Amino acid sequence: MKPGSGHPAGVALDVANHPLGAALGADQPFQTPTVRHYSLGSFIATPGAGGNTVFVLQQGRLRVFLSGEDKELTLAFLEPGEVYCTHTRAWVEAVTDCTLLMADTAHFQGRLLADPTLMPVTIRVFAQLLARSIDIIENLAFRDVAARLANFLLGLARGADPALPAGLRIPVQLRTEDIARLLGTSRQTVSSLINQLVREGVIARDGRRAVLLLDPAELKRRAQGD
Repeated sequence: MKPGSGHPAGVALDVANHPLGAALGADQPFQTPTVRHYSLGSFIATPGAGGNTVFVLQQGRLRVFLSGEDKELTLAFLEPGEVYCTHTRAWVEAVTDCTLLMADTAHFQGRLLADPTLMPVTIRVFAQLLARSIDIIENLAFRDVAARLANFLLGLARGADPALPAGLRIPVQLRTEDIARLLGTSRQTVSSLINQLVREGVIARDGRRAVLLLDPAELKRRAQGD
């Protein structure tokens, strides 16, 4: 799914309807899951910490990012129902209060080997996350900030309706500061660019968590950097 889509941060995951529903069942990888709660600002994983677990985000929102001495690169925001692990070189931070279902990686792998029907779903979930991360990196590498924002909004719009009709309501679940992290810029710059899109009739505000797409062709043009 595209950044910002999915369940709102305050909505708990219905585990029974999760794409890995079979894996979350009583006799599957999360047979005896550890349920853990993390408060806003807590770290679920840090580079070199030695953790080796797989988790499903049940409630809240997480940020996955790389960090250097004076710079961060956001790779993804995880929404309820998404799967990740603790043994990468990335930081995983709770950007809201969160609840996670966690299982040992070896146990999870063992259950996947025991039931090959779970493998395609697992691969699809991780492939979607990888595709989103590549989209973010591509956006940062090849577009200026205005084009990054247009491309971000275009992705949300296509997630709501691929036909992109004029007047389409686009839910925007991420906060302005989180969008800024994805785009590699400041909160003030994002706010200024959104206001510019509103003034020029490309989008319109619709409450605090949505915008209306007024000019799909113009948004596409700006996403290409034209």
